[in-house]
Amino acid sequence: MFVFALAVLLLMLTPGPAILMIINIGVNFGFRKGIPFVIGVITGANMVAISVIFGLATIVLNYPILRLVLLLSSTIFIFYLTIRILTQNLQKSLQQNAQNFSFLDGIILQIINPKNYIVQITLFSGFLIWDEYFVLEAAIKLLITNIIWLPMHLLWLTLGVAIKRINLSKNNLRILNFMIAGLMLGFLLLSILNYN
Repeated sequence: MFVFALAVLLLMLTPGPAILMIINIGVNFGFRKGIPFVIGVITGANMVAISVIFGLATIVLNYPILRLVLLLSSTIFIFYLTIRILTQNLQKSLQQNAQNFSFLDGIILQIINPKNYIVQITLFSGFLIWDEYFVLEAAIKLLITNIIWLPMHLLWLTLGVAIKRINLSKNNLRILNFMIAGLMLGFLLLSILNYN
């Protein structure tokens, strides 16, 4: 189980769309306003993990039309989130209470996030420990992942808040948002290029 926990931790150190969004929310909205999105991301990750455990993700990934639907959905939603990142400073200048990213946004992102499926399949199919105790193993793995996921996601949010405390100029904040949006689009491009 130690190797499994280490794998979970190492995978948390490689930012994908969810972590990039969490950092962005910390920078632009602060810690408290980021919590619902973080909880949504963890909930969505658990939903995908459970679908992997019960074999539903394998069914989706084995049918080209379903994979295409997942890819199109993730492309549209990640592009939508990218547009929101790029326009959030404009929204904040137009109105004091710009629309924050929600719990539901976090769930949707994880359900259609290709990296999330790869991570969950790797964790729950690649680290077989007790073949004869499938249910116990799955439950322990879910417990370990959640024990690691919650503080690590909050740590990424805290990183965003720490960047916010630097008190970046509007221009530098805009550049940071462009960088995060660019990374999101880069991830999206890699997902599209790797579709087969």
